[in-house]
Amino acid sequence: MKGKIFWVSILAIILSYVGNYLYFHSKQLDAPIFLDHFYELTMYEDDETALTLYYLTNKSDTSTVMYVNIDGIEAYPASNNNFFMWDSQEPQFENEYTHHYLKALHLTIPGEYEGDGPLSFSDIEVHFSNGKTVQADIGEVILNKREETPNVLESRMSYGSNQHFAEQSMVALQPITIQKVEIPFAKELSDDILIKVNLDQEKLRVLNKKRTGGSFPVWYNEKRDEEWSARPGILLMNDILPFKLEQNEGMPVMMQFNPTRESYFEFSVKLIGKTESGEEFVNRIPIIDHPNLDQKTINRIIAKKDGES
Repeated sequence: MKGKIFWVSILAIILSYVGNYLYFHSKQLDAPIFLDHFYELTMYEDDETALTLYYLTNKSDTSTVMYVNIDGIEAYPASNNNFFMWDSQEPQFENEYTHHYLKALHLTIPGEYEGDGPLSFSDIEVHFSNGKTVQADIGEVILNKREETPNVLESRMSYGSNQHFAEQSMVALQPITIQKVEIPFAKELSDDILIKVNLDQEKLRVLNKKRTGGSFPVWYNEKRDEEWSARPGILLMNDILPFKLEQNEGMPVMMQFNPTRESYFEFSVKLIGKTESGEEFVNRIPIIDHPNLDQKTINRIIAKKDGES
């Protein structure tokens, strides 16, 4: 009887080991998975453009990115190109999950890109140090050449939070009319961004007086911490456009981003309009916002990306 119990126990241990191994193996990635990014950046002719992409790897994967091919353009990790880094045996990652690491790839794009229009791409070819090559879907990236535009709005304050909220307060340097507000990737992101504008000039004049120092008025700090629905201002939809700003009138723009999304943002909201003399301008409000990625979200991303491959 004792011998039978012994062999049953051994069999149970073996089955448990096999089950754990099969479960662990089922969670391993065949290749690194890149997350979705929505980036629109400006390229400068005499300098390189920095670009950070995020990807998932198995914890056991110690390979690093050697270089990336973007439509025939080779881009290299900043750590391999511009910066000296101590050789560390510890894995370098942004976040740790049950079976995977989230890593950041800091790329530098050469400044000598000579195309007529913007450099736009959604897929890249990634070469790793272990010899693997991955065709990666990264979302959508647009790199524009720099364009000259009149300086008609001066930024007086910018504010962001880890609650996926951002605000920028601006003052008109001359009379202007804002005719259009343009969000890049509008088709993909229309449900992920809300924008409000506050045109209450009486309160904003109090804020303008603080531009050279001192604390902001109490009501302004309190307003920043309110729920989105209670924040001052009106949703910036096309039916309230165009609107005018006189010289020295202010305009805080508030933006709320979907906290449950899975993509990385780095782009500018564009305020497009004309001056009183008819000169056209484009004013950019920069946005950088990262998603909250818990284990359930990571599992969902892996299932979706594996299904697409």
